[in-house]
Amino acid sequence: MRFDQHLVSSAVLAMCLYPRQPLSAALLIAGGVLIDLDHLVLYISRTGDWSISGALHYNRYRNRLPQRGDNRPRYGSLRSWLHQPLLVVPTLWALAQHHRWIRPLAAGVTLHLFLDHLAMPVIWATYLRAGGCCVRCGTNQRIDVYRRPVQQGEDWRWVVLCRRCANDRRTFADVLDGWHLSQRTVRS
Repeated sequence: MRFDQHLVSSAVLAMCLYPRQPLSAALLIAGGVLIDLDHLVLYISRTGDWSISGALHYNRYRNRLPQRGDNRPRYGSLRSWLHQPLLVVPTLWALAQHHRWIRPLAAGVTLHLFLDHLAMPVIWATYLRAGGCCVRCGTNQRIDVYRRPVQQGEDWRWVVLCRRCANDRRTFADVLDGWHLSQRTVRS
């Protein structure tokens, strides 16, 4: 999800849970938004670019169709261990049992991770449908499920690609044209 979506959803939950407790509401909003600083840290470590505007620019172009001559690397979503809900959420809530002030922070982080992982059933279905292999070259090494735009529309599709194919401009046209052909076959 985008920053503004996390901010709005955290603010709505904060107003619902803590209408008369501004400090608790602020902690919930902070937990719901600031966990994404790990994206910035990973961006800096992989690129060496310390600018926040560079990280925001990368986030805008990483899923878009590369234009002719565009050879910028795409690193995926840049998620660290902080985005592993089975690791982070139980730990935070265990701490919240002993320290009352951590509860709103834990609620914000839980909301953030829930919203980030809403698409997981679709991602797993895509992975299993592809047999755990890149749909373009067939390798099963260094693969991931990527969200790619459909060329002629605003729709997005999930596809399983290896890192090499994910960075190749032709992958967008090849994979998505193949997806359209398979959908026509399924619908017929």
